[in-house]
Amino acid sequence: MSFVMLKNLLLSPLRKFIHKDFHEIFEKMTLIDKLLFLIVHFIDKHNFWHRLPVFFGLLYLGARRTLHQQYNLINVGRTPTGVRSNPADYPYRTADGKFNDPFNEGAGSQFSFFGRNMMPVDQDNKLKKPDPMVVATKLLARRKFIDTGKQFNMIAASWIQFMVHDWIDHLEDTQQVELRAPKEVANECPLKSFRFNKSKETPTDFYEIKTGHLNSRTPWWDGSVIYGSNEDVLKKVRTFKDGKLKLSENGLIQQDENGKIISGDVRNTWAGLLTLQALFVQEHNAVCDTLKKEYPELKDEELYRHARLVTSAVIAKVHTIDWTVQLLKTDTLLAGMRANWYGLLGKKFKDTFGHVGSILSGVVGMKKPENHGVPYSLTEEFVSVYRMHQLLPDTLQLRNIDATPGPNKSLPLTIEIPMEEVVGSKGKENLSRIGFTKQMVSMGHQASGALELWNYPVWMRDLIAQDVDGTDRPHHIDLAALEIYRDRERSVARYNDFRRGMLQIPISKWEDLTDDEEAVKRLREVYDDDVEELDLLVGLMAEKKIKGFAISETAFNIFLLMAIRRLEADRFFTSNYNEETYTKKGLEWVNTTEGLKDVLDRHYPEMTDKWMNSNSAFSVWDSSPEPHNPIPLYFRMVHFVDKLNFWHRLPMFLGLAYLGARRRLHQQYNLINVRTTPTGVRSNPRDYPYRTADGKYNDPFNENAGSEFSFFGRNMMPVHQLNKLKKPDPMVVATKLLARRKFIDTGKQLNIIAASWIQFMIHDWIDHMEDTNQMKLDAPKEVASQCPLKSFKFYKSTETPTGLDEIKTGHLNIRTPWWDGSAIYGNNADDLKKVRTFIDGKLKLPENGLIQQDENGKIISGDVRNTWAGLLTLYALFVQDHNVKEYPELKDEDLYRHARLVTSAVIAKVHTIDWTVELLKTNTLLAGMRKKFKDTFGHFGGDFWLSGFVGMKKPRNHGVPYSLTEEFSSVYRMHQLLPDTLQLRNIDATPAPNKSLPLTNEIPMEDLIGVKGAEKLSKIGFINQMVSMGHQACGALELWNYPVWMRDLVAQDVDGTDRPDHVDLSALEIYRDRERSVARYNEFRRRIFQIPITKWEDLSDDKEVIETLVEVYGDNNVEELDLLVGIMAEKKIKGFAISETAFFIFLFMAGRRLEGDRFFTSNYNEETYTKKGLEWVNTTESLKDVLDRHYPKMTEKWMNSSSAFSVWDSSPQPYNPIPLYLRLPQQ
Repeated sequence: MSFVMLKNLLLSPLRKFIHKDFHEIFEKMTLIDKLLFLIVHFIDKHNFWHRLPVFFGLLYLGARRTLHQQYNLINVGRTPTGVRSNPADYPYRTADGKFNDPFNEGAGSQFSFFGRNMMPVDQDNKLKKPDPMVVATKLLARRKFIDTGKQFNMIAASWIQFMVHDWIDHLEDTQQVELRAPKEVANECPLKSFRFNKSKETPTDFYEIKTGHLNSRTPWWDGSVIYGSNEDVLKKVRTFKDGKLKLSENGLIQQDENGKIISGDVRNTWAGLLTLQALFVQEHNAVCDTLKKEYPELKDEELYRHARLVTSAVIAKVHTIDWTVQLLKTDTLLAGMRANWYGLLGKKFKDTFGHVGSILSGVVGMKKPENHGVPYSLTEEFVSVYRMHQLLPDTLQLRNIDATPGPNKSLPLTIEIPMEEVVGSKGKENLSRIGFTKQMVSMGHQASGALELWNYPVWMRDLIAQDVDGTDRPHHIDLAALEIYRDRERSVARYNDFRRGMLQIPISKWEDLTDDEEAVKRLREVYDDDVEELDLLVGLMAEKKIKGFAISETAFNIFLLMAIRRLEADRFFTSNYNEETYTKKGLEWVNTTEGLKDVLDRHYPEMTDKWMNSNSAFSVWDSSPEPHNPIPLYFRMVHFVDKLNFWHRLPMFLGLAYLGARRRLHQQYNLINVRTTPTGVRSNPRDYPYRTADGKYNDPFNENAGSEFSFFGRNMMPVHQLNKLKKPDPMVVATKLLARRKFIDTGKQLNIIAASWIQFMIHDWIDHMEDTNQMKLDAPKEVASQCPLKSFKFYKSTETPTGLDEIKTGHLNIRTPWWDGSAIYGNNADDLKKVRTFIDGKLKLPENGLIQQDENGKIISGDVRNTWAGLLTLYALFVQDHNVKEYPELKDEDLYRHARLVTSAVIAKVHTIDWTVELLKTNTLLAGMRKKFKDTFGHFGGDFWLSGFVGMKKPRNHGVPYSLTEEFSSVYRMHQLLPDTLQLRNIDATPAPNKSLPLTNEIPMEDLIGVKGAEKLSKIGFINQMVSMGHQACGALELWNYPVWMRDLVAQDVDGTDRPDHVDLSALEIYRDRERSVARYNEFRRRIFQIPITKWEDLSDDKEVIETLVEVYGDNNVEELDLLVGIMAEKKIKGFAISETAFFIFLFMAGRRLEGDRFFTSNYNEETYTKKGLEWVNTTESLKDVLDRHYPKMTEKWMNSSSAFSVWDSSPQPYNPIPLYLRLPQQ
């Protein structure tokens, strides 16, 4: 099959899924962009990105922004080639914005072209269709003022004008156009006609876009609203003394002898805008004072330049992490906007460690600016979506600042001034009378208008426009109608084409836009049923808003792209955002400013304390402050998903994102050290390029971490239960809720090899040291007749002082918790000597390929306690795997050391990408577990995301010395996996088509454990044992499935000697969790950020289960539920053989076993493993590969399944042509 045919085969179903309007652009996309588009498009079709948890929402926005950066940045005008300025020659912001971009001196300068976010849509033949004055009258003009509630105040409305006057203004032509009101609306129009200057069209000398429009302001975030956009204006505003700007004694903007305002931008001002200009002139001058005090050698010009950089950065920061957060009031955008400035790791991390990349530390401080191949500019479309005059009210409500504020700091109203009296020339005069403080406080207490239909101020339909110098023009204008005309004149797409251009699904009928029946009626009246004619401004106002958003989603997507572009393309926010350019004190000034409130507090320290109750100066000041949310921002995402219980039903990519966020939380809050940690002690890894016998010296900073007799750690603080050790009685719990009634298997999912494997791992990792003191449990009368043992004795877990105040005692692990193969090598030098031959690095193995026994019949292996035939079979297999590796040039000790490293890594890899994948049989976990290994390309990620944990540059323990934990031990209680009998197969028979074999004999499990088991295994033989286990399903982890034969079990000492006292293991496991202070089920869930149950029905749908739980624990006494019972009773996720509660411990401890170990990270290399050794690991993908090495015909003859851990006669997994990350979960 050719590549083209294969591509068409894969993409054919996608074309049906993708909206027809995007087929053409989808074909042009790269493979990565196609993937991103499919994710974005899927979410858009279901309209739920804003309902996603924070982390997922950020991923969606990140994907969408990446697409926009690729397809929605279009240059207008020629780009110079070969011309380069030296940034060192211009370590400051120039007056006209030039020389910011070293490769394009004119980028972002005054009179540079507006760019485009999409190709222009020529509308010369539709400039008046429908008539702009009809549109303005019927759909925009205010009927009754609609406000934004407490979300947005008049300071916020003034702020966006403050920004627009910093960034954008079109150069106009001298030629005028006249608009006349049609008869149908003439009576409702304040102006029957009006005249205005056309936008000036300028040739671009560019073949794609032949003409464009020039920006008479500098589009950089350079504070030109107070400094001006050229040298002439700058000279007017400067004092040329100590770097300062001119300011009146009353703290307001200065006026010249003719009464004209002296400021960077004086066109179309009003009192609110002038107030913010005055505030930031004060800010600039305060920076100058501070810098002069700190650096007395600085002269006027240097002080001005540094202060301008600092003040511009403060303005940018306030807009990014304060104003925008109030505009888009959601947790996702709070996280997103702060991430733009600080990165995902936040302010504290960035302040402490500096800039470590744009994702983690934000775009501010990047090593170099990024313009995505398109010279910086703001765009025509950006101008269009920033049309927000609806924010302005009809009157300014002045407050009585002499009155005593109310409990919420509210103030009585004194007077309402019509807005016409505070705009233009009248505005500056009235502001002088009102004063700065009253104006600012009054705006703070007044809600702004909402961006909705029928909310455009009518007073702006008869407005005195101004020239660039602030002179009133003779012709009044209808600004609402003019804004409709401007978009058409400047070839900005109408609403539906605009959405298509931004990769948003267009509307097909008016009802897609709004639920408002009157709006639909009016839209039809103006546009008929032709949704393609809908003007952009009308669409933005009519569009249903996302909860918390003051703007439409369509406008937001332009914001999404351009907000970060203003930062990342500017070298003064990236490569030159440093102490050399800003000064140390200057950077400190920016870094300690977190909102407009901080700016106000610097200049009017009593203002916010006295009159502001809200958190932000941009929300209405008498509103309640946001309550502190103790839940970390990214955890809110996890909690949201958990409440809906759907992470496992998400597409692969999103499911992995959820698990990544959850793992990060657990790494932060669920790793607790249990012992004093040595300080200043360091071993040299080069002295120990091998795994030591007792696990020491793996961690160079803590030689004992992970060694034999090290402490078990904790995933949560201990919950002491000394007064509840027998409440309810462990033998009652075991009898009524655990004991097997009838064997429940796992179907074809897991076989007895899988059951044996987890015991193999447990014998590698964990075993508690026991005390010499014995305890006794007696069966209560109510269950005594059902208990195989009426009583039993056992040893307590040894409690050892930790030297810590918080956790005074802990338990020691007599095994080494590293993934070091100690199940076959042992946990100390004595064990190791017993298993080694000391010839060619090999371990002892008899000719029959099974584990060797000594003259007394005792097993010779790394761990010999509580074994059974299945476990011994795996021991034998991996001794064979250790022995088969040959390196002729190496001596015995070197051979042993390298072979141990390789064998341990093979075991770890099989567990990670084979056993765990079968245990958690979902595509999400297949992707998640395989992510940790790579075969072809080596390790090319600084973190595990791209290339997994294995091969990272250095191990990572998250500040907590490596250990396995008490809670880990508890969730690995899986004895229910074991059956009642081993079903031996006839391997001499001819296999059936599915490679099944007839049953020959069933051996009771009691005969296969301990010494008996070793003897029996010798008779059965390796192959028959392995094949039989492969064809037998294991037990399910459910209630009433704990093997009854394990309730009368011969326990063993560490050396494999049988103990005289039998034990009821199911009752003992209940007791052990309580004795070791492991939280009970509900508290356990709380501590790992899972929602606890409130009633038994939350745990199970099974009526008999609920009745028995009530019988044992009491009616809804859910807090007493034992962990083991809870994780068996819990409803399972489809495909999971374990509970979700247990899985979350697996989730981060599985990664920890790899990332905390230097032999899987910094020492995972050819020097440590040998080239052949690494190749051995890298070519092993599963247990099947191990079996094939030693028994090449076994799997071919008797195994039909894909994995050696699923039942061997099951069907292999069919090939799935859909890439893993694009698959949807099976429902």
